[in-house]
Amino acid sequence: MHQQAQLRLRKGEVEKLGAETFVVMPLDTYRTQTFKEQNWLLGGGKGPFGKEKSLVFATPLSDPAGQVSAIYGVSRRALRWGSWVENYPHWFVIDRKGIITFILKPTFATPTSYQDDIEAVIAALKKASGQSLP
Repeated sequence: MHQQAQLRLRKGEVEKLGAETFVVMPLDTYRTQTFKEQNWLLGGGKGPFGKEKSLVFATPLSDPAGQVSAIYGVSRRALRWGSWVENYPHWFVIDRKGIITFILKPTFATPTSYQDDIEAVIAALKKASGQSLP
């Protein structure tokens, strides 16, 4: 979820690149919709997302049977910050030709590792779009 929050902070940059973002959820459609529409994690606070209806910038896709996750090799239980999650999260950048140009397997080694992940993804998006890096 922290990755979604960090990505939302960079929403303008992502949109300027003409990129689209998706998150594949190992949930049924109702729970996936709830994930998108309700800001349970960061809502109500004084931070940058306190008044946001949803912190999720990416379009969530429901994958309750794990088929998409299996195709991309990320459907297995994984330890993440001391608890188990159903799918092992990865970032993929797919160019306009449909070719995967970047894969990031988050380590979650530190509580703020997601910030570096977003930097790497933004750099890969810029490269895939043909724009020069700052």
